Amino acid sequence: MENKRPIRLLLIANSISGVSQGISMLAIPWYFTGVIHDSNLFQSIYLVTAVISLFWGLYAGTLVDRYSRKNLFLWMNVVGFFVLSTATIAGLFGEDYSWIWPMLVFATTVFIYNIHFPTLYGFAQEITAAKDYARVTSKLEIQGQFTWTIAGALGAVLLNGIEGKMNLLGWEVAVPFQFHAVPIHWIFGFDALTYLVSFVLIYRIKTIAVVDRNIDTADLMTRLKTGMNYLRKRPAIFVFGNASLFLFLCIIVQSTLVNPIYVSEFLHRGGDVYAMSDMVFSFGALLAGFWTTKVLGEHRTIRSIILLNGIAATLFMVLIWNQNLFLFFFCMFIIGMCNAAVRIQRVTYMFKTIPNDIIGRTGSVFFMLNVLSRLGLTMLFAIPLFGKGEGVALTNAVLGVTCLTGALLIFVTRKELRLIKSDE
Repeated sequence: MENKRPIRLLLIANSISGVSQGISMLAIPWYFTGVIHDSNLFQSIYLVTAVISLFWGLYAGTLVDRYSRKNLFLWMNVVGFFVLSTATIAGLFGEDYSWIWPMLVFATTVFIYNIHFPTLYGFAQEITAAKDYARVTSKLEIQGQFTWTIAGALGAVLLNGIEGKMNLLGWEVAVPFQFHAVPIHWIFGFDALTYLVSFVLIYRIKTIAVVDRNIDTADLMTRLKTGMNYLRKRPAIFVFGNASLFLFLCIIVQSTLVNPIYVSEFLHRGGDVYAMSDMVFSFGALLAGFWTTKVLGEHRTIRSIILLNGIAATLFMVLIWNQNLFLFFFCMFIIGMCNAAVRIQRVTYMFKTIPNDIIGRTGSVFFMLNVLSRLGLTMLFAIPLFGKGEGVALTNAVLGVTCLTGALLIFVTRKELRLIKSDE
């Protein structure tokens, strides 16, 4: 495989910053739900952040196709380090830690996340030979989920502490030590350091492009139209690119908005169970990274994604009525496997069909529509019916129907998708 060392450094750097993103995205929703007990405030913050992301994500795709992907990574880490360091210092020297700081860190992490993955995939495609696409996308998913597994484990300890016992997959296990919960600004300080280490590793990357990249130097609107026109002429790719993200859409909404309230109001459990569910989910996704390509293959992408969405939809339906912790963790484990397998199959298909010099802009179109869908679900779940007790569990019915819709759309366009070849 060409560019082994650059790809290895990219994976390591992405893993380290991924821990930072994972812990922040785990700690902040629980801070509002389980610490200051104001989930409505977090819903408002989430909604505003999503609206801003709608425009930022669309613009981010043009940056990915226009500028050096390595330099974009460096700037992401600089911004992340600066914001989280500031939030840490505010906690160290301020008497009352305002919710403004967790809000700022959450928004910053979301905005970095929005440009991070288009940059990561564009960079990986740029330095990877076509014959290695499946192997590299699997490695990206493995390292990404490995870091989120670590983040879940660390989050469980940092958020809740250890008082002589731990909740392990639904069972209380006695441990011979204690560890007090860590203030959230200390978590931000740890995350800031991971951005700094990631910056150093990315800076050392020296690559040789494998894919010819024709940089579009036109103005912003022209570049945006180029991405939209590409998809307008290829409606099957447009449908696939959006529908194959429906499971990911459900995961984002569930993990950041639904799950903290679900664990607190429906399961009546604390931050340890919330963090453990994230760790179990990530562990399932980690395992999927090893077996997806070998078991599902590179040539059964469409059929695999339809099947995996159906399985995830079924498990979301189980969560409507289930209050058994072991079954809850099992569902999260399998949903994590389905999500990772879909992501690997989807990205491999995109690498093979969309040219590298336009992949950022087409990704922006998919991202924009995904954020619009996310806004729709956020406003729907703001209805009082979904906010308390039994009603919280009904959110999973909506997520299940969303997954089934994605599977149906891909099924309808399956014949056209199998005939599409790369333009390169």
